[in-house]
Amino acid sequence: MASKSTDIEIACNVLRETAKAYLIHDGKQEVWIPKSQISDECVDKNRIISIFIPEWLANEKGLI
Repeated sequence: MASKSTDIEIACNVLRETAKAYLIHDGKQEVWIPKSQISDECVDKNRIISIFIPEWLANEKGLI
C-alpha cells in the first residue's frame, strides 16, 4: 500500500503547453509535468510561476 504523498511547490516557467501537460523550466532543467498531477498553480499576470505536484513526481523528474 502506497503512502499518501505530500504536494510540494515548484517554482517554474511554463515553456509549452499541450492538452495534457506543461513543459516547465525550473531554472536548471526542462521537464514535462502531466496536468493531472498538478493540484494547484500560482499565476502572476496570467503566467504560471509555480505549481504544486506530488513529492514522488518531483523526485522522479529530478526537481528536488
